[in-house]
Amino acid sequence: AKIPAGSDGLVILPYFMGERAPIWNVNARANIYGLTLYHTKAHIFNALMEAVSYALRHCISSGAETGMKLDGELLMVGGATKSPLWKSILADVTQYPVKCVVGGGEAAYGDAFLAAVGVGAIKDFEKIKDWLSFEDPVVPSTGNKELYDKYFEKYLEIYEALKGTMNDFAKI
Repeated sequence: AKIPAGSDGLVILPYFMGERAPIWNVNARANIYGLTLYHTKAHIFNALMEAVSYALRHCISSGAETGMKLDGELLMVGGATKSPLWKSILADVTQYPVKCVVGGGEAAYGDAFLAAVGVGAIKDFEKIKDWLSFEDPVVPSTGNKELYDKYFEKYLEIYEALKGTMNDFAKI
């Protein structure tokens, strides 16, 4: 079943192992907010993809607040690149185009490239672009922007509301 943007009101905090950037809280824990008997496993799965995308957007917005300049696109690697839905969600939540390497193998390319740089066979880091080809980028849909902006704000509010409880719970 196709789940709409916002997962019908389901918001997940994806802090299964605490959280690093940008909240830096080892006591942060995963939470599911808004779960009802109406929601299905597909809703939860969709909300998890949105949650990871919200977490990345949180890092992006925190970096931008410090004046950090970011590239105009995201490079997605690993198993998640096999999911057209996840690429689309990531693009829509962040409003950045998402690019993926054709054929995968990003880690192996990176290892080989760093080894070549390490032994002096390659001097220019920009040369790695010659080693890779990319799929057409997944472009963000403006149709979901307003909704995802609202859900992102709720995502941030849920963490702020639970932060004290998470920290207190860790002391028990």
